[in-house]
Amino acid sequence: MSIPVGERGYPHPELLAETDWLADHLSHPAVRVIDSRSDEDYARGHIPGAVHLDGYTLNGLRTGSEMPEPEAFAQMVGALGIDEHTKVVVYDAGGPPTAGMVAWAFLYYGHANTCLLDGGLTKWTDEGTDAGLSLSTDTPAPEPRAFAARLEEAVYCSLDQAKASVDAGDVVFWDVRSAGEYDGTKKGSNAPPRLGHLPGAVNLEWAELFDSADGTLKPADELNTLLGAKGITPQATVSTY
Repeated sequence: MSIPVGERGYPHPELLAETDWLADHLSHPAVRVIDSRSDEDYARGHIPGAVHLDGYTLNGLRTGSEMPEPEAFAQMVGALGIDEHTKVVVYDAGGPPTAGMVAWAFLYYGHANTCLLDGGLTKWTDEGTDAGLSLSTDTPAPEPRAFAARLEEAVYCSLDQAKASVDAGDVVFWDVRSAGEYDGTKKGSNAPPRLGHLPGAVNLEWAELFDSADGTLKPADELNTLLGAKGITPQATVSTY
């Protein structure tokens, strides 16, 4: 059994939602659940009431490395029934970390009331229907709302910024891919034209941050050990890719 989020020592536990909390708030009008997996995975079964937002492409708005215009993002998420008063809960299934991509996008566009479902769909389905955690194939049709995007530039590193800071001593570039993708011996999904990593980048695969048994985020002390060993500390400016 996983340690409750509030007992893991995080400075910001509000960035994670637990499955039992979500089960109690699925019908709350101020909560919107987002499934960030592929269209096909979403259609096969998702958390009841969840809307779909593909984490890789943001439902087609993102076609390259740059983020879409704020107005386009606002129109898209407003159509999903999200406004400034909505608590957004994002999940994936423990494969590619698409939930993190979507949650980060909401933070970039100024929506701080965003969190990840701890353990994602894996934990939800493992706990099963006995706990009231069912799946649905229905596609909800939420009432559109007006979403106002306000860019938080501090959470985004542009290509020009990366080039300018690649040799800076207080900047850490964190490559979250597998070791093979990092050293150029493996071609992963959405692989760049040139294999390998940014000069000076450290490697810690994203999956290492999660408990392999239930997909929950590891406690703060374990994360501090993993990250600190790579020079990823609160004192550094960290850019991930």
